[in-house]
Amino acid sequence: MKGVVYSELSYTPEGKVSVINLSNLKASKTSDDGTFTILAKVNDTLHISADGFRALKIKVTNDWFKENVVKIYIKDTSTVLDEVVINTLKLTGILAVDTKLIALADYPYYRDLSSTGYSVAYNTGLNPINGIYNAIKRNNKDRKKIETIRKEVELIEIMKTKFDRETVSALLNISKEEIVKVLQRCNQSERFIYTANDYQIFNAVNECYESYKLAQ
Repeated sequence: MKGVVYSELSYTPEGKVSVINLSNLKASKTSDDGTFTILAKVNDTLHISADGFRALKIKVTNDWFKENVVKIYIKDTSTVLDEVVINTLKLTGILAVDTKLIALADYPYYRDLSSTGYSVAYNTGLNPINGIYNAIKRNNKDRKKIETIRKEVELIEIMKTKFDRETVSALLNISKEEIVKVLQRCNQSERFIYTANDYQIFNAVNECYESYKLAQ
């Protein structure tokens, strides 16, 4: 199927938007004119995401195949910062990463990362890894899915450019908060948890699961 992704605010086509079919794990990106092509069938779920925009999940319908090109609109999430004070801090030059580093540096004891798309995961006495383990144990399809993801080159390349955890959350079907909890339980550093790219996070979560499984 073919489509064009537009900004809901400006009605202009958006380039470099990630389009992932969560049903067959095929991936694509929009060109500068907002167009994309992806392998899909009716009832597949597409995950649309781009820096500065809210991620979107949509179902493929029969009508989409009746039209030559499907139009998809994504919503801007930009915010205005009145003032930012940066103390001694090693930045990376990647806005999505540096925003989180600044948040970590500004709040060394109490960290409110909600503005960066994350929430602090406190120890509640529950083991989030156990929940993931049980979910995958009940459904072997999920384990096959993870192996398939590791073979999809286009999908991996997209995850390597992402830092917002939207793609990992969608692929593993767990929330951003759960991702943080799992990695904290596996003793990953906060710098890694909040600044690694999505492919690194995807591998870390699955390695954490594998270690937990072997320990049982």
